Order: sequence, then C-alpha cells, then structure tokens
Amino acid sequence: MVRRSLQGALAGCLLAALAQAGGVVLKDDQLETLAKWVAEAGAQSTAAPQQVPSEGGPSGPFAVYVALRQSGRRLGEGWGSGPALRDAVRSARAAAGGDARGTPDTAEVCVAGACREYDLAVERDRRRFYSNVHRGVLGVEIQLGQRTERYAPTYVLASNRSHRALVERFAASAQVTVEALERDGSFRMFPCDQCLVDLGGTARVRRMERGNLYVAPGGVSHEAVAATAALAGGWLAANVDASGRMLYKYWPSNGSESTENNMIRQWMATTALGRWASEQRNADLWRVSERNIDYNLDTFFRLDADGTGWIAYGGQEKLGAAALAALAIVEHPNRTRWASYETALRRGVDQLWDPATGAFTTFHVPSGRNACQNFYPGEALLLWATTYAETKDPDLLARIMLSFARYRDYHLRPENRNPAFVPWHTQAYCIVWRETHNPELRDFVFEMNDWLLSVQQWDGVEYPDIAGRFYDPDRPFGPPHASSTGVYLEGLADAFALAREVGDSTRAQGYRSAILRGLRSAMQLQFVDDLDMFYVSESKRPMVHGAFRTTVYDNEVRCDNTQHILMALLKVLDTFVPADFR
Repeated sequence: MVRRSLQGALAGCLLAALAQAGGVVLKDDQLETLAKWVAEAGAQSTAAPQQVPSEGGPSGPFAVYVALRQSGRRLGEGWGSGPALRDAVRSARAAAGGDARGTPDTAEVCVAGACREYDLAVERDRRRFYSNVHRGVLGVEIQLGQRTERYAPTYVLASNRSHRALVERFAASAQVTVEALERDGSFRMFPCDQCLVDLGGTARVRRMERGNLYVAPGGVSHEAVAATAALAGGWLAANVDASGRMLYKYWPSNGSESTENNMIRQWMATTALGRWASEQRNADLWRVSERNIDYNLDTFFRLDADGTGWIAYGGQEKLGAAALAALAIVEHPNRTRWASYETALRRGVDQLWDPATGAFTTFHVPSGRNACQNFYPGEALLLWATTYAETKDPDLLARIMLSFARYRDYHLRPENRNPAFVPWHTQAYCIVWRETHNPELRDFVFEMNDWLLSVQQWDGVEYPDIAGRFYDPDRPFGPPHASSTGVYLEGLADAFALAREVGDSTRAQGYRSAILRGLRSAMQLQFVDDLDMFYVSESKRPMVHGAFRTTVYDNEVRCDNTQHILMALLKVLDTFVPADFR
C-alpha cells in the first residue's frame, strides 16, 4: 500500500532534493521510453533496485510512483527513487510487485517534481494545502517524526480522497489528533507528470492530466457534443433496472452504489430520459422511460383523501418533486396512462400556491417548512409554462405572471441573488415569452443571465481543466458541481435562443461563448474510455461509462449530473448552427 511508511532513500522529503524546479515535463519520446522501461522492469521486478545498472535517461535524482492494474483492479503500487529516471522507474516497478495477484495490463506512472512545504499553522498555507483544486494534480507528502507517507495524484483520484481526508488517515494511523499532526507534522505538495502505460505487448503510453485527457476549447464541435450526448443518453437508459428503478448515486472508486435518494433529481432524470427517447425517436427507450415512471409512481406517489397527489420520500413532500413528476408525465407520449396521477400532482402544486401574492410554499411535509425558494418555485413555473404553451389558458397565464412579478422582485434583492434561481425561471419565462412576447419576461431573462455569466470561471484559472465551470470561490453560492453547470447551460441555451430571436446579437454572442465554455467543462467530466476509467474495475465500467463526475477531482456519479448536462446538450444541438461551434 502506498500509505505505508517509506524507508531508506525515500525517508524524509527526497522530493526537496530533486533537480527540477517544477513539473518534470517529460517529452513525448521520453514518455515512450518510460513505458518501455516499465514493461521491461516487470521481468526484473525481483531484482533489488541497486542491482539494476543505470542505463540512459535524464539525470536526477528522481522519485517515481507506479501502480499496476489488471482490468482496472489495482494489484500493487510503490514508490522508487534513483539517480537516473530509469533507476527510479525500475525501483518503483519492483516496489509495486503485484504479479502474484494477477498479470497487470496497465500501469499508472507519476514522475515527481520538486515539492513545496506548507505550514498548516499559517492560514494561507492551510487553505492552499486543503484546497480541492489541487487534488489529482499535485501529490502529497506528510511526515511526523520518522513516519512518512506519500500519495501520488493518481492515487488521490482513484481513491477519491481529499487532502484533508489524507491528513485524517495519517493522524489515525499515527495515533495522534489531527490538530497535533497539523501543529507538529511536515506537509508538502509536488507536481507530477502522469501517464498510463498499456502493458499488453506494445507498451503504448498516454499522457494524463489529472488522470484524464484535457478537453481543449477547440474540441467543442457539433460532432463532439453529439457524441457526448449519445454516451450520456446511453448511461441513463442503461442504469434503469428491470424494475424501473434508476441508479441515483454511485462511487466508482469502491464500485458501490449509495443507498441515498432524491425524488427531485430522480424525476428530472426521468424527464431527461424521455427527452432522449424523443430525440432518438426510439420506441425501446420510451418503454424504458415508461417503466421508470411506473416504478417512481408505484414507490413514491401518495394520494390524499381529497385527491391531491404528492411524491413522498424520507418524510418529506416537496413542491419541486410534485411539479417535476407531473412534467415527466406530460412529456411522455403515453401520458394518458397516468392521467389520474398527473391531475393529482397538479392539485398538489396548486395547493402550495398563494393566489394573493403569487408565492409558493415549497414543502407540504413537513408543514411550515419553506426552504429552497431558489429551486422549487422555478420548477413549478416550468410545469405551468409547459402547460400554458399547450392550453393557452388565460387564467393560468395570469397566475404565471403574478408569480413572475413576485419572484422577479425576490431575486433582484441583493440578499437573495443566487445563480440557482436563474435556469429554472429562465426556462419557464422563455416558454411563456414565445407565446406572449411580453417584454418584461424577455428583459428579466436577459438580466438574470447577464449576471449569471459573472459566476463562470475562465481566465486566470489555476488549472485549465476547471475552466468553464460555474463557480465563484469569492461568493458563497456553493461548491462547483456537474449538475450546476448542466442546469445553467440549460437556461443559457434558452436565453441564447431568445437573444438570437429578438436580434440581440451582442447578447447572443456572450451567451454562445459561455455555453461553449460550459460545454468544455462538461465534456471534461464525462467518463469516456479506458483512460479515464483506469481505476474502475472492468465489470463495473457500465455503471460509469457515459456518466459525468461531480468535479474533475471528485469522481462521484449522480443521476442529475448526467440528466442536466444531457438536457443542455440536446438544447444546444437543437439551437446552434454549425458556425456557432466555431
């Protein structure tokens, strides 16, 4: 295990003595040579590292990490060092061992660069050492007395542990408190060149950045977006089981499914599956969607004596769950099959609406709870807007406009401003605008989305693979998340279409640019092939192939990560012309 205390030449901070001033930055031809050394060293892994003569390669000293895997399952791992890179590779390969447990077919290799020490008693150092943005890019070394543990960035990714979790594990193994370790220990981070070596005969090697391939902005083409959507839609359909239950949350690192659930996210995923079936014109997919709706209703629908319907889970009945369940039914071609459920769920939404103010109460159970105002009212208005586009009911329009006035005022108060509000209301008001051409709706859509652009990260990011996500570290809107980027893209796609329709080319260009950047971020998060699934057991890969990680450094899969991004991709493919991708 890589967590064991490191002895001999690796004790202490060997990395501090490395000649390199930063990352090693191996050239491509050096990577190919490195791959051959890893493959060759397999036959010599029983030899003591000092018995292997130094032969070529850059001079060091070097520290190298090697992990051996068979079909994604880790067989062994180890660190090695040496005066030349070949020595360090052979040393690490010998330390990894692993052949007794199976025949490795891949090896992940990290070549360490010079480390930097952090004093966790200093707040700036503490924040930087614990910042998630470095996970999977920088390796970590922790030392206390004679005990030293070193973690390669690919190990951190594959185990899905934060740097704080590494400190907690070290403290527990050393039988000290975290506070004592932070006070008395030494903490270092170091860059690494990362690559994945195929040991299946050709010694093929692929460079990795944070355990993945970097998606360049120019890679966001029509063809790439369509391929991303196809993988995402395939994941949604494949993860509805025979009973109709859709997977909610999955951890690729340990190959296990969470027992948690969330009805709003489940019903959004049901809606996304239906939209994918519609886009594909695929009767089999519609049947999968139908099975999923049946399961959700059979398991979670509850009917009051007065005929009002709710989606009940975990002792809660939410406005958003009722609205999105009704929306999933509305969009299904066999909608009449669940007509009584739709009627009951609509009654639930209506019951939580105040005709005097246009405000929604967001929970039926527990009574009196009224949280999540940035989410659930917008979801209810999306249901109503979809209904109005179908019925042209003037009474429903009056209700929508009363709520519009109420929530516009709510959102524009500085203390309430939140990006989570924007995409739901944008989608609802764009639907109503197309029916009414009400300029107030248009103007508020633009006001919301102009402000939203300030939340997106692009220039000046520390690592290029996070560029395009919607996250502002200086404002308390919550952590970065794939589902957030996805839902913001859904709203922006509608705002873009609206701007183009009214001839506002400046806004359309701004939204188009933000969408392309957001798509780059989303594509970076998708599990695409054996490279970014290098640590996932082959038998478990169908559970993640096509899904989206939560962040570039957190591989947790959740159904709404894929659902939101898929619905955004479908909107982009529908609204962008080929020139928009350039």
